[in-house]
Amino acid sequence: MQLIKVRDYHEMSELLTKYFIDQIVSKPDSVLSFTTGKTPQEFLMKLADAINYGLDISNCIFMNLDEFVGKKDAAYSVHRFMHTYLYDNIAVMPKEIHMINGEAEDKEEELKRYGNILKQHGRDIQILGLGINGHIGANEPGTPFNSRMFVADSLETTMRSTKDYYGLKEEEVPTQMYTMGFTEIMEADHVILAASGSSKAYAVKAVAEGEISEDMPASILRNHPNFTFIVDEAAGALLK
Repeated sequence: MQLIKVRDYHEMSELLTKYFIDQIVSKPDSVLSFTTGKTPQEFLMKLADAINYGLDISNCIFMNLDEFVGKKDAAYSVHRFMHTYLYDNIAVMPKEIHMINGEAEDKEEELKRYGNILKQHGRDIQILGLGINGHIGANEPGTPFNSRMFVADSLETTMRSTKDYYGLKEEEVPTQMYTMGFTEIMEADHVILAASGSSKAYAVKAVAEGEISEDMPASILRNHPNFTFIVDEAAGALLK
């Protein structure tokens, strides 16, 4: 594990952008997998700026970690988020864009379809955000470390975070999410976990300094041979 401490959210976003730019420059046909939510929001906007200033992504493949079960145009959907902060803001698109279909009628078939895409395209970078309970994607506490792509039932803490971030009414909050399991996450060549803000401090300490346990899902990343953990001062406040 490489633990990197930065000053604040903005510095974290700049560093994430640098990792992705460097990867694309060094390997123009990179396969890059994104996450959504507050953590990558500014980073995606900075990446869009870099693309519009000439960063060549025309041979890259972009994909995503997860997707809520629900409509593509819902306020919370990964599809909408990626278009709002990246795809609708760039003039040149990557060679391929792959996202999970949250509207799929047959969940098992959709898991199989996206799982096959993952098998065909080895990811150079998988970026992750850290949940306050340590979840990554929708791998909540208690999820077996050998999990593969599945549809997860969201815990109350996760649903509350989703509700607050997207300004949803109680009845609008999604309760299930397609997600890569730990197995697919760990198959990426480079895994980057980012955490910002004091609400993440307990989880950051547990991931970096605690036991590797299914009770703290992101702790499994310490077993990855190329794991980078980026935390700002507030998120890393409890670290020794």
